[in-house]
Amino acid sequence: MPDNRELIEVLRAVIHEEIQSVRQDVRAIVQEELRPVNEHIGHLEQGQHRLEQRLDGLEQGQHRLEQGQREMTKDIKYLQKDVSTIKKEVRAIWDDIKRLDDRLSVQEKKAVR
Repeated sequence: MPDNRELIEVLRAVIHEEIQSVRQDVRAIVQEELRPVNEHIGHLEQGQHRLEQRLDGLEQGQHRLEQGQREMTKDIKYLQKDVSTIKKEVRAIWDDIKRLDDRLSVQEKKAVR
């Protein structure tokens, strides 16, 4: 009959094998349970990547809009200068027409006398 130490060693070996088997079973169960979670995380990561790409596109579009706005602001300043110049020239033309009209009126009055 084996002594107590031998029995303890045999029990330890059996328990160790059972623990290993249980560990493997637990790992398999955990992996199986985590598979849908991992897939969901993968989908979330793909969605995040798509959102980041869209955000980059929006930022580029905003940058282009800002550039266009700066160009339009410059163009508006030039147009405002041109409009001011045209207004001055039109006023000068009307002043000239008014003076000519006044001269013609004076000439007509002289001619009638």
